[in-house]
Amino acid sequence: MSNSNAITKLTILWAFSESALGGLLHALRIPLTGLFVGGAAVIFISLIAHYSENKSSILKATLLVLIIKFIVAPYTPLPAYFSVFMEGLVGFLLFNILNLRKTAPILLGFLTLTFSAFQKIAIYTIMFGMTFWESIDIFIKFVLNQFFISSNLNISFSYLIIVVYVFIHILGGISSGIIAIRIPKWVTNFAHDIDLSQIVPESTSETVKMKRKSKKWYSKLSGILFFSLALFLIVLSYTTSSFESNLPIKITIMVIRSISITLIWFLLIAPYTIKFLQRILNRKKNEYATEVENIFNLLPEMKALVKFSWEKSKVKTGYGRIKLFLSYVFVIILIE
Repeated sequence: MSNSNAITKLTILWAFSESALGGLLHALRIPLTGLFVGGAAVIFISLIAHYSENKSSILKATLLVLIIKFIVAPYTPLPAYFSVFMEGLVGFLLFNILNLRKTAPILLGFLTLTFSAFQKIAIYTIMFGMTFWESIDIFIKFVLNQFFISSNLNISFSYLIIVVYVFIHILGGISSGIIAIRIPKWVTNFAHDIDLSQIVPESTSETVKMKRKSKKWYSKLSGILFFSLALFLIVLSYTTSSFESNLPIKITIMVIRSISITLIWFLLIAPYTIKFLQRILNRKKNEYATEVENIFNLLPEMKALVKFSWEKSKVKTGYGRIKLFLSYVFVIILIE
């Protein structure tokens, strides 16, 4: 198998991870989905850099992932597109511009997962304001009092949660980088156990259908008045301190602000930004039409690969099965 074919398949897996893995983990109610999706991106970017001789491969793969993400899930939230772009850009800088090949996977994991953690914290703070963190402190102290545990300690539980949350992401990022470094050797040692002739690509593929809707709220006076009021309330909530001493009013303002920001984001800002992004990706989709077509043509083979790997891994259970499954997947993709 040529390196270009392996890189194409790694790009497919990265695109699947960004487009579907998060939704799957949400459906299974697994917490910290961003940690797993970001960790997977670190591994795929590192492997693309390792097996590619072309310095622009990471940027090209990033663009293809964004295009596939746009085709498969066109209404993905904008922060998700931005995260993919930042992952690819940081990977390109570390592996090619700074040429830190040996330490780049670990640095990439540390930087991207730390950024992911602080991005979530920033979104919560913008949405709810500092009242959100103050409410967490009050709630935790209330719970401790119910169990007759003294809560008079001078501890900000919300900041403690933030520290733990960021630490978990940093640890996950570093672990992802270490795994990425080990995979090439892992593949070489495991390759003799794979019989590629057992894998038969399936001939059928699924067609993605997209339905688009448009709502012109701005053509109505009521819509303009509503968003003007919402914007006024948001500005007021951040600039006035008149209600700082009244907790119920602060919480009410927090809820009103979060609802207002959500509505303005999804109904006003996001649609226009997504349209702008769609124009860019549509132009690039035409430019990379051959690569996109090749990726979709490889989907049946990738489906067969994953099915085969899952069947072969059933000799183990739990974590052992997941590890064996991933072993088969990466060996089949990366084996020469």
